[in-house]
Amino acid sequence: MSNVAEKLEKEINSFQSLWRGGTTLSRQGWDSCANDRLRVGIDINKIYEICIQPYINNEITALEIGTNGGAWLKKMMEAKALIGTDVLSAEHVGFWNNVPPLDKIAYHHVSDFSCDCLEEGSVDYVFSYDVFCHISYSGTEQYLKNLYDKLKPGANCFIMIADADKYQHYGNKYKCMTASGYSDWETFVNDFDGDPTRGRGRWYFYGTERFCELLEKYNYTLIDKDVIGGYDRLSPIIHFKKPESNG
Repeated sequence: MSNVAEKLEKEINSFQSLWRGGTTLSRQGWDSCANDRLRVGIDINKIYEICIQPYINNEITALEIGTNGGAWLKKMMEAKALIGTDVLSAEHVGFWNNVPPLDKIAYHHVSDFSCDCLEEGSVDYVFSYDVFCHISYSGTEQYLKNLYDKLKPGANCFIMIADADKYQHYGNKYKCMTASGYSDWETFVNDFDGDPTRGRGRWYFYGTERFCELLEKYNYTLIDKDVIGGYDRLSPIIHFKKPESNG
C-alpha cells in the first residue's frame, strides 16, 4: 500500500464515530435548520434554488457524495434515479429513517475514494455540500480523478469546499482551528493535506485555486468558481462539468 493510500485509509477511518444519527440538517429538519444557518450567512434555500432545482428532472441520475442522512438528496426526488454515497453506513446516519425506501434510491456505503460503486457513464448530476471541506487535498484529488469516467458527457457538478479567503466568521474559524489541534490560523490553513487524526472530522482549506487546478488536471470544464456567491458567506460552491465530448 502506498503512503497516499495509507493516509486516505486513516482519513476514512477517522470518520467512523462521527455523525451518528445524521447531520444537524437531517436531524433538525430543513425549515428549522434553514433559519439557524441564515444566522451565520448560509441560505440553504438559495443553494437549492441555484444548484439543485434547475438541474433535476425525471430523466437524470443524480449523485450526492457524502449524503449522510439524505437531507439534500430529498430535495432531488424528481430525478429518475438517486444515488447517495457515504463512508458511514446507512444505519449509522439514519438514512432510511429520513429517505423513503423507493426502488429509484440507492445508498452505497463506501470504504475508499475509488467511486467503484458507480457504473461508468451513468451519472448526469453531482452535488456535495459540507463534505469535501472534511476531505484532504489528496482525498479530493482521488475523488475527482475517479469520478470522471462515472459521469455522462455534459454532467453538471456542484461541490462545496473550504476556502480560507471566504471563511471569515471568527467563531467558526476558531472552532475549526482548535478542533484540529492548532492555535495559529495560518498554520492550520496551510495544513490542507495533513494528518486526519489531529481532529476527527477536521476541515481542510486547500481553497478554490487548488481545487480548480485539479479540475484542469483531470479534464473537467470549470463553469463558476463560486456559483453561490453571497448566499453562502463561508464557503464557495464550485460548478463544473464533464465536457460534452473529448473532441
